[in-house]
Amino acid sequence: MDIQAILFDLGGTLIEYAGPYAVWPDLETPGFEAVYVTLKEKGVKLPSFEKFRATGFAILPERWQMATSGERNLRLLGFLAEVLEICDVTGVNQAWLEEAAVFYQEAICSQAVPLDAAEETLAFVKRQGYKVGLLSNTMFTGMAHIADLERFSLDGFFDAMLFSGDAAKWKPSAEPYLDLLSQLNVAPENGIFIGDDPVNDIVGGQRAGLRTILMRSSQRFRQMGDVQPGAVISHLAELPVVLAGWSNE
Repeated sequence: MDIQAILFDLGGTLIEYAGPYAVWPDLETPGFEAVYVTLKEKGVKLPSFEKFRATGFAILPERWQMATSGERNLRLLGFLAEVLEICDVTGVNQAWLEEAAVFYQEAICSQAVPLDAAEETLAFVKRQGYKVGLLSNTMFTGMAHIADLERFSLDGFFDAMLFSGDAAKWKPSAEPYLDLLSQLNVAPENGIFIGDDPVNDIVGGQRAGLRTILMRSSQRFRQMGDVQPGAVISHLAELPVVLAGWSNE
């Protein structure tokens, strides 16, 4: 196999965003807390925090599903506006909403940590001469995640990056993969995608014609169903062995 490019997922593959929370959307709690405090300090009349957060939790899975199925894009700013509307909150101007969205992102990103060997693995694939891409399903701005990469010294390895909310292209559609491959000038059969989500990462990568590697970094995705990745790893340090085996095919 002529491997020319390695594409990585972000959350759960290179950086873990869950903090102390075991399941999603519970891990979004610090973000809702940050928005609530920010708007409360500005004198906005809000429901109880429990109702505010519960409203967000109630609609977020469906909005995420709509995004990943291609029905509509999902961006944090619009999501928060919808939560406030459902809660009958008025008097929030655009500037306040944008400020609150920034604080939401910062609260979630502040609990993030890089996965073991993330920097070493990216350095390895770069030294081997592979083109390196990043493809992330996220309602956050790409700039928020680029700041995370910079904070953990992971930013200098990527030749191209695509963030779904910014691009309005979501995994598991083949479109974001093919867009990223086009930026790298690499054909799908010469690329590998690594991610932790069996459906959005592995099925999506296969739809785009990529060979795939499932990263078993957490227990969030227990069921694989009929998904058959090309390889399964539990630690990024295992990646060089997989690449060596495939390069010799």
